[in-house]
Amino acid sequence: MTVEPGMCGPTKAFAACVGDWTWESVSDACGFDVFNARDDQGRPTYLSFYYYRITSGGSFNLKQLTFGDRLEVQSQVFNTGRRSVLTVHRLRRITGPEDDYVIAPFEVSEAYTRHREDCIYVENLNVWVSRRGTQTNVGLAHSPPVGFDNTVLPTLPDAYSPRFLCNQARSQHVFPDPVTDSWPRRGPDFAVEYPIDITLDVNGAGLLYFASFFSIAEHAQLKQWRSLGRSDRAFLDRVIRDARICYLGNADLDTTLRLRLRSVHHPQDPAEEKTDIVIDDLSTDRTIAVAAFRYRSRATTQGECGTRSVQRALPAQGG
Repeated sequence: MTVEPGMCGPTKAFAACVGDWTWESVSDACGFDVFNARDDQGRPTYLSFYYYRITSGGSFNLKQLTFGDRLEVQSQVFNTGRRSVLTVHRLRRITGPEDDYVIAPFEVSEAYTRHREDCIYVENLNVWVSRRGTQTNVGLAHSPPVGFDNTVLPTLPDAYSPRFLCNQARSQHVFPDPVTDSWPRRGPDFAVEYPIDITLDVNGAGLLYFASFFSIAEHAQLKQWRSLGRSDRAFLDRVIRDARICYLGNADLDTTLRLRLRSVHHPQDPAEEKTDIVIDDLSTDRTIAVAAFRYRSRATTQGECGTRSVQRALPAQGG
């Protein structure tokens, strides 16, 4: 693969590109046209993103991608039930003559237990959904398409299934993390309201686009970042080590979202941080997504990494 301008820069751009690869990978692996799937009533059904995770090794991360980079991309698709599939992508940058690289399939355990330092991993759990006969985006129904055969895929080992994490995110509105749960807070809780922008956030099916959740979440993080007296340059320079979103629902186009943020930092290394985000649909009082970003700040001054007490943009609200 050659890195093109449309797939690098914003996290949203990368997520969107790899999301397209996921649909292509499932189509190839199953011998089924994911892009034109229909349910037993003839309605379009979509391989919707339910869980999206990006992790990077120590020597290769999203911020290093730029125009013209050459990548080795491997994708594996797994059976996770009649209504869902899981796809794992591994991206490795080619820095020398391509003839020097021998492409060998990676073991799926590598993406979960022994990351390579020179790779980016993307994990997508997708479920089949369709509208219930109206144009609303609320209350989408699980709806496997006619002709889709999940039995042709290898089964994902239970140890690697993200369903347990997603169930916890749905019930607790946070991804439990034994490593960061005890870290001290980085400033007060923060909240931002975001009216859906139909020129930026909606896909061709009229749904709130899965990749837009990354830009919406980072929009709120930037506001929080600025409230701590940090620069925009420092925000762009931070290294995202782990970004994940569990999508619990969609929203209608005239909706205002509320994002609630809580940030923590490593007690011995303040540049190592994590932000948990809950995204609510204010019109229906539903939580439609739970996100977590773990990153390393490249800032070196106290003004960039300090923990000054500041006024929040909006009062954080529970529930």
